[in-house]
Amino acid sequence: MSNLNKLDFTALEVSRRNYLKWVQDVKLYLTAKNLRPVIEDETDNPVGEVEKATAMIFIRRRIHDTLQTKYLEDEDLRAL
Repeated sequence: MSNLNKLDFTALEVSRRNYLKWVQDVKLYLTAKNLRPVIEDETDNPVGEVEKATAMIFIRRRIHDTLQTKYLEDEDLRAL
């Protein structure tokens, strides 16, 4: 599992043309790291701040620089 950090995910393009592939990669990674509840409804499974931050770092590093700037102030991962 430690090799998951080394996997090369394609960044989400500004045009969002590769959104479906990108979101599948992100969901797989978050599931493998037990972070999937961060992007889902929090009704049954509250998520800690460390988990949210870890997922946010992962996702922000895998979106185009222009989109990083656009979503800089967003703290809700579901917005991404």
